[in-house]
Amino acid sequence: MAAMEYYNSLLPLALLAGRCALAAALVLAISAWLQRPRRVAEAFRRQGIDGPPPSSFLSGNLSEMQARAAAAAVAEAAGGRDFQKEGFDDYCKKIFPYFEKWRKAYGETYLYWLRRRPALYVSDPELIREIGRCVSLDMGKPTYLQKGQEPLFGRGVLKANGAEWHRQRKLIAPEFYMARVKGMVELMVDAAQPLLASWEDKVAAAPGGVAELDVDEDIRSFSFDVISRACFGGDYSRGREIFLWLRELSGLMSETSVIFTIPSLRHLPTKKNRRIWKLTHEIRELILQLASERKAAAPGRDFLGSIIDSSRDQPRADDFVVDNCKNIYFAGHETSAVTATWCLMLLAAHPEWQDRARAEVLHVCGDGDLDFDAVARMRTLHAVVLETLRLFPPSSFVVREMFRDMQLGSRLRAPKGTYLFVPVSTMHHDAAVWGPTARRFDPGRFRDGVAAACKHPQAFMPFGLGARTCLGQNLALVEVKALVALVLARFSLALSPDYRHAPAFRFIIEPEFGLRLLVRRLGH
Repeated sequence: MAAMEYYNSLLPLALLAGRCALAAALVLAISAWLQRPRRVAEAFRRQGIDGPPPSSFLSGNLSEMQARAAAAAVAEAAGGRDFQKEGFDDYCKKIFPYFEKWRKAYGETYLYWLRRRPALYVSDPELIREIGRCVSLDMGKPTYLQKGQEPLFGRGVLKANGAEWHRQRKLIAPEFYMARVKGMVELMVDAAQPLLASWEDKVAAAPGGVAELDVDEDIRSFSFDVISRACFGGDYSRGREIFLWLRELSGLMSETSVIFTIPSLRHLPTKKNRRIWKLTHEIRELILQLASERKAAAPGRDFLGSIIDSSRDQPRADDFVVDNCKNIYFAGHETSAVTATWCLMLLAAHPEWQDRARAEVLHVCGDGDLDFDAVARMRTLHAVVLETLRLFPPSSFVVREMFRDMQLGSRLRAPKGTYLFVPVSTMHHDAAVWGPTARRFDPGRFRDGVAAACKHPQAFMPFGLGARTCLGQNLALVEVKALVALVLARFSLALSPDYRHAPAFRFIIEPEFGLRLLVRRLGH
């Protein structure tokens, strides 16, 4: 009994000691959390990497970034430059002006903060090479993009990470090998016929045989048809409906950069969020309906049939089908449509290159139809498309996240949670890489390929970098070349006096005010 009373008397002391230990552990955890930015900054400083001090403990450098972006937008609205005389600036300087300011102050690689997360801006070509060489599954797409863009991409191949990404990439990549794309040229030619016929009718009805056309939607409609036919075969009209909804969804979600958005706000039942939720649900239901009908019939050899077959062994079969149908919209449509638009703008602004490309198209095709072999032989047109992608890469940045502490070659050690931002457009306009004519439209620089066009070939990355290079690049290149060849064979192009040059960020870089051209039928 005495022993029991003794141990009972010690119980309050034990509880008190436990509470003290828990409190001490909590204090240590909070202290470590508070001290992490300082420790991370010091670790990078020892590697020769500095950067702007955070303007806020919780938001990092975001407030300065927002302020500078707003000021730049006002300045841009006040006036522009004559690009036809002065060449094309790196669009990042206007859309993301804070990066250029910090680059001048802190060098090619510097540290800044997105809320409590360290972010490295990397424009050192040698470090970019190391990032491209890294094949570790511990580096992938940032989690903030996964969460912020979940309605658009889900956990499909474009945003998945680790083993899940590797499994999906292995299954889906063969759908975009050149051998498959080769068989799509005929459907590209078919998809272009409404555009060509529409332009011919408008030109025929125009005074003097010259029509002033807004061509954006025509090009987008063509690209919709191509990817719809490739994805859904005989169901392409219903597939087109899905992609139109996805276009609306991407427009809603691109109104505010995901970097500046407070993640939890996407759960509030605002008018915009309710529309996003409704579109997401309707898109999912229509894709699953198509998939269900396809399963009941004989699977086709289109993309939908292939991913249905691949989904049988997936842990989330329905999500796998839905998410990757949505992903293919961006991998196979957005890049193609916007690149074709910029390409026609550049050819309209540079008639000497338009004449050279047209001469090649007419020589290669003669009186025959356009096919894959003809497209493959058009080296001048290929160089024009590469130069378009250099001046106007669809994606502004290659972004990665470290999921554990990592060493990249001998040049960088970064802690878990670090973001890497590689500025694509900035690298594409860097005179140290491309020479003194970096701002000029000069497809001739690519006549002997990318390796001969610039000092650091890894600095040319219009489709991304390393193992996660865009799956749809073969499709995009062939599609753009096919459409431009078909247009050049029938029409001459010039820029309308009303064209306003203003690249705008909407997930990808588009002409903010569209593309207005003066179009004339050849031979008339």
